[in-house]
Amino acid sequence: MVILALIYAAVSFYIVDSALDAEANPLEERPQDFGLHYEDVEFTPRGWPTIVLRGWWMPAPDARGTVIRVHGIDSTRSSRLGLAQALVENGYSVLAFDLRGHGESDQAQMGAGIHESEDVLGAVDYVVRERGAEPGRVFLHGHSYGGAIVLMSGWREPAVAGVFADSAFASLSDLVVQEVARRTSAPAWLAAVLRPGVILMARLSKGLDIEAVYPAEDAARYPYTIGLAHCQGDDRIPIGHLERIRAGVLHAPVFTVYEGCTHGQAWNDFPSRYEANLITYLDQRLGL
Repeated sequence: MVILALIYAAVSFYIVDSALDAEANPLEERPQDFGLHYEDVEFTPRGWPTIVLRGWWMPAPDARGTVIRVHGIDSTRSSRLGLAQALVENGYSVLAFDLRGHGESDQAQMGAGIHESEDVLGAVDYVVRERGAEPGRVFLHGHSYGGAIVLMSGWREPAVAGVFADSAFASLSDLVVQEVARRTSAPAWLAAVLRPGVILMARLSKGLDIEAVYPAEDAARYPYTIGLAHCQGDDRIPIGHLERIRAGVLHAPVFTVYEGCTHGQAWNDFPSRYEANLITYLDQRLGL
């Protein structure tokens, strides 16, 4: 029994270590491909001076606000640059950056959204300190993993005036089995067997409490209306996660369920509608 327990613990540790390694994929598009003026920028996560995050600052003339874009897992800041273009054209400067371990940012293991919240807060510090963004006119927009991260981050920073989460999950522990199966060589049945060990080893070896990664709880902390988007046919983060996030908020959210699309594809399949919904939310938060 002791030997079996040691094997179980060792395999669980290996799975945790593998699952927290992001794929550092190359940047596929650049702002100039969309006619956007930009600058390459670097900054550090809040409280993590040894990690350098890299991004693009895309200013809007006479900007009325700033949007910090947070990409999904294994993605990069180059995702959805067409959406950044729409934001800039509508008066919002944009900072798009690579989360730790992603794209061109420093390689570091993912933190299940816990450490990445500090990446986002470091981005807020950067735009306020270095780019003159006015506190109370800074917004967070995130997609999938990034959507969960912005929900976990925005309520912690008074400079943030609004958060728009696309395809966010309500609770990470609910997704452990499928994500371990997706991100490692473990088949789904083994991921299910290892679930308790994975959660335990994440806490013991990485200091990460998977069961505490609960964006639905964070959403309930906002003293203002948040924005939400989700695809009805999402097969990775089912629509039930949106319902759980909605159920706990203090103020009725602005939300849109997009029919006929799968995980994270709302903007790809309905760009004009999506952009109008997002910009309307931002303008309403500014009282425009």
